[in-house]
Amino acid sequence: MMKPRLKDSSSTALLALSALFLAPAVLILSPDGRLFFLVLAGLVSAIVLIAGPSRKKRIVAAIGLLLAVALAIPTWPEYRAHSDAWKTHNSRPLEQKSK
Repeated sequence: MMKPRLKDSSSTALLALSALFLAPAVLILSPDGRLFFLVLAGLVSAIVLIAGPSRKKRIVAAIGLLLAVALAIPTWPEYRAHSDAWKTHNSRPLEQKSK
């Protein structure tokens, strides 16, 4: 069974898209936004890694995927802390009206 392959131009466009997703991931200060763009960059790189037409493009996609994962690992604790703080802030019990 043949492995699916992308066209050369499609894989180039996907690698450029992955790089475009990495740029805001580095610039955004919010852990939510940073993690969102890192996941998108990793997913697009994984597609090219799996179905890339040439060895060169698969190597570049592997580097992009490793970079996205390497940047996401230290972001995860920040995201969890931010998420937990948001949950506690928004899940306060309703105040009882004094009679």
